[in-house]
Amino acid sequence: MIISILAVLVVLSPIVIVHEFGHFLACRLTGIRVNEFSFGFGKILWHKKAGDTDYQIRAIPFGGFVEPAGPMFHPEDAKEPPKPYEFAAKKWYAKFFMVVNGALFNYLLAAVIFGALAYFKGVPETDPVNLPATVGSIAPGYPAEKINLQEGDIITRINGTAVNNWKELTDALSARKGDLHLTYTRGGETLSATIKDNDFNQDKPTVLGVTIQPTYRVVSWWKAIGLGFYQCYYWTEFSLASLAHSFKQKKAPELAGPIGIVNVIHQAAHRNIVDFVFLIALLSVAVGMFNLFPIPILDGGYALVYLWEGLTHKLPTEKTLTIAVNCGLYLLIALVVYASYSDVKRIFFAPKPAAAVTQSADEKPVSNEVTNVQD
Repeated sequence: MIISILAVLVVLSPIVIVHEFGHFLACRLTGIRVNEFSFGFGKILWHKKAGDTDYQIRAIPFGGFVEPAGPMFHPEDAKEPPKPYEFAAKKWYAKFFMVVNGALFNYLLAAVIFGALAYFKGVPETDPVNLPATVGSIAPGYPAEKINLQEGDIITRINGTAVNNWKELTDALSARKGDLHLTYTRGGETLSATIKDNDFNQDKPTVLGVTIQPTYRVVSWWKAIGLGFYQCYYWTEFSLASLAHSFKQKKAPELAGPIGIVNVIHQAAHRNIVDFVFLIALLSVAVGMFNLFPIPILDGGYALVYLWEGLTHKLPTEKTLTIAVNCGLYLLIALVVYASYSDVKRIFFAPKPAAAVTQSADEKPVSNEVTNVQD
């Protein structure tokens, strides 16, 4: 329990701090004074005033905020114009930059993490010709389990034909007719086993029931940088395409709320450090993307207002803005309630699959190629 709580803090803290630092940096670059830069909400536990800004740590560490000087929108009936250092006094493009820069820094954080993982650990090989026929995990109920294949076993022959990689393995399985004689090595020892034809699932006659053990290839630092940004693009496009598909099919989209996010963090914390770090990057992409949605009260909603100001040279009326912000707030509350309901239904009441193969960060795509790992 304590590990899970610490894991949530470790995952969310950099995402929140980087997001708010993006807003803070944009304020500094555009000459907007920052009154408060806070990590967390609620009671102030620690603070330090430096210049015009009060830096704070608060009791509830889930979130944070940057408070620029002056209101977001200057009232039309105000007796005095906004001061030069106040938010409302700036040009529309400075205000636009300020509100979107938090999300952009979330993407930057994700790109750095994705790129660092690619550089230090390498990139998962996706070409089956370059993948040795080494067994990863075993799917329960399939032929591989019945002959006691184990993770790390290297398949060398199928029905007398030499196997040097996963392509040759899948080709040999596809060409199988009748029983399958398998030769493999384990810790330097050569072993063999025979799978009877009727032991194969007749609906999936070429499926042995093993996953590929990931193999990594080294990449240069500049390719790692490119892969880091590509991963940001991939997961954003994947998420938006999934939402579009749900709406097109007139199905409720699958959303993760606070409960689901905590559950995912809990699982990652009990797996391995690579999955855990990968999750920070993945959630940073999600936070950045979500904040850019054109929903009033989110950064994307404010960005839309300032784009409108740039096009028309005037802001919407105060009444229109108030209505829009209230609608955005109600929509956000509804999304959180719906996502939390989906979390509870999925986590606590979903039927358990008979044979599940867990996916990890090792299996996340780094290119447009797709590898079948159930051969």
